[in-house]
Amino acid sequence: VFSVGQQVMSNRMSISGPISALRIPSARPEDSASPQPRRLEVVSKQATKVTAISTRLEWKIDQFEKLMKLFKNGHNLISKQFGCPQAPTVTWELHVYPNGKREEDAGNVSFFLRQVGLQRGEEPIMTEFQIYALDANSLRVSVCRDTKDFTNQQGRGKFQVSREKMMAALKPDGALLLICEVEYFPPGSKISVEQAVEPEPSEDFEDKSELSIRDSLKDMLDSELFADCSIKVGNKTLRAHRCILGQHSEVFRSMFAQECMVEAQKGVIDIQDCRFEPVRAMIDYIYTGSTELVEGYAEDVLAIADKYAILPLKEQCERYLATTINSKNVASTAVFADTYSASILKQACTRYMMQHHRDVLRSAEWKQMKRERFELANDLLESVLAGEGSSSSLSDCSLCGSDDSAVAGSSSSMHDSRPILRKRLRRTLR
Repeated sequence: VFSVGQQVMSNRMSISGPISALRIPSARPEDSASPQPRRLEVVSKQATKVTAISTRLEWKIDQFEKLMKLFKNGHNLISKQFGCPQAPTVTWELHVYPNGKREEDAGNVSFFLRQVGLQRGEEPIMTEFQIYALDANSLRVSVCRDTKDFTNQQGRGKFQVSREKMMAALKPDGALLLICEVEYFPPGSKISVEQAVEPEPSEDFEDKSELSIRDSLKDMLDSELFADCSIKVGNKTLRAHRCILGQHSEVFRSMFAQECMVEAQKGVIDIQDCRFEPVRAMIDYIYTGSTELVEGYAEDVLAIADKYAILPLKEQCERYLATTINSKNVASTAVFADTYSASILKQACTRYMMQHHRDVLRSAEWKQMKRERFELANDLLESVLAGEGSSSSLSDCSLCGSDDSAVAGSSSSMHDSRPILRKRLRRTLR
């Protein structure tokens, strides 16, 4: 055993050599990575919040073609003041000179914007504004776009537009639909620096996706890309897509699904009971969900939305019309609501009558309605007595032109005055 062990040791020594002869080369500095100093990085994410105010004027001027010819040079039209409740001290007026402001402007239309709300000594407001008209096809005809600072009682600009350009911007009846959009920071607004709050990526992505889809559909409508049907209104034609119309309207879907229908065979929908503008507003809503073109044609848009069973658009029109109710038109609005089974609008009429029954029952329009639509008048009065107009179903929207304080006051006193109200309502039916 000992001899074997010696042999093994001898073999190892012959291969490796004496231990004292072994060398371990030292590592060069470039061969080993030198340790890097550790660094702590802190990122402070901040956000500067800025809130701008935007207000918009829509002004329809009838017979503007004649005004350009017959209005004296230097004479002007002034819009009613407009502004934003968030900045009550800032109000605006739009001035229009149909035949120019000065002698050298004759033959042109002069425009300028005036700020009338600020007090003397207040800081000027830097404002971006644009003025344009919507022509017969609801396309923009630009008047001006500018950025200027405004002080108390100061008008800015004097934008000249040729008579020929304004003629092209007129509606078929000779009216001019003028739009003025104003954007500014309110007086005394504070610009704060706060900790940044990053939005949820999923929500931001969904919002951008929805906007992208709407823009794409709008482009499809405007460019008539792959359009396969036509909507004819008078002497105007609007190209559209069967699949999109059918998706949003059971009536359109039924038209295109039945081979025996003329619309399915020829791909032409002939609308003879409505003007082009409301039809355009309906189609624009179908493609984009926008109600921008509804205002000004709300009754006609509601009627055609009812005809083609586009119920979300009909509801939007009802809510808009509900904000325009007053003592002079509540009777005619109720007749209109009853004709088209517009329940939201009809409830708004009931609510308005509960708050303003004295003015309504004395009006000539109400007396005429009693003669011509007695059953409807009776139905409205019964709804008033039952208090249907003040139900909680109406609390989620503004259904009449009254302010909140008036509504609160009327609701608190309604029970006290109800016996008197019943007597008045019974007398009015005699």
